[in-house]
Order: sequence, then C-alpha cells, then structure tokens
Amino acid sequence: MTTEASIPGNAKPHAPVHQNYFWLRSFVAGGVAGCCAKSTIAPLDRVKILLQAHNRHYNHLGVFSALCAVPKKEGFLGLYKGNGAMMVRIFPYGAIQFTAFDRYRKFLISKLGIAGHIHRLLAGSMAGITAVICTYPLDMIRARLAFQVKGEHRYAGIIDAFRVIYTQEDIEDFTEA
Repeated sequence: MTTEASIPGNAKPHAPVHQNYFWLRSFVAGGVAGCCAKSTIAPLDRVKILLQAHNRHYNHLGVFSALCAVPKKEGFLGLYKGNGAMMVRIFPYGAIQFTAFDRYRKFLISKLGIAGHIHRLLAGSMAGITAVICTYPLDMIRARLAFQVKGEHRYAGIIDAFRVIYTQEDIEDFTEA
C-alpha cells in the first residue's frame, strides 16, 4: 500500500500554494512597508512641502520652527495633513516597485544574461520608473492636499481634488512634473 495520492492520467500536479501567491505577498509586503515608512516621516514631508512652496503662513520659519508652529496653528494632526493621500499613493507605489523589482531582476538574468550587481541596479531603476509612472497623479494630489492650511482649503479630499483638477484645470496637470 502506498501513501502517495494518485494523479489521474492527464491531470498535472498543482504548484505549491506558497508559490502561487508569491507575487501577491510581495505586492502586499511592498505596500505595507511603504506605508509604514512614509507615515513615520509624514510630519517632515508636510513641513518640507510648506517651506518649498513658500506657504505664506510658514515661509518665514525654519524646519524645526515649522514643526512646532504647525501643531499650534492646525493641531497635532496638521502634521499629517495629506498623509491619507500619501497612503493611497504609497501603497501601490511600494507594492508595484517591490513586485516589479523581482520580475525585472529575473528577466535580466534569464533573458538578457545580465548578472552581478548591475542586474540589481537595472532592476531597481526599472522598478522605480514603473512605480512612478503608475502613481504620479496620486503624488501630485498628495502634494496639493499637504499644501493646504487650516481655513484655506481648495480641496475637500482626494476625490474632490481629482474632480477639481480634472474639471477646472488641464488634464496635463496630472502628468506634468
């Protein structure tokens, strides 16, 4: 008596479940890692945007002064303004980049025969380009939401920002760097 399961004549054995979902696990892992990283630096990112764009409420301050002034003017959560849009953007960005890196790396090795450090450099570059192309409109929305100051809102949220830009501005705004 054998302990192996019999396989019908023309049926093929299935690949192990863990291999079938490797791309999904990579996708989710990249997205979650990106969200954790960006949430950690969200206050600095918000201050950076306010200072780079010369927001009239904060342009006379330095980084540390602005980090103290934003919570005083807008509350502690003011440091995280635009972070929701950042999460909507960074999850697919991180997920696409993480997943694409592995695909590009395998492609470079198997199809082009490129190996060593250069294949990882090329795979990382191509994965980054792919992720940016797919998520740039969300990054633009995030920056616009982060620039808003309490009491002077042009957009009510992510969907409203998309709607306003699409209906009142040029569609090219979504693709201009």
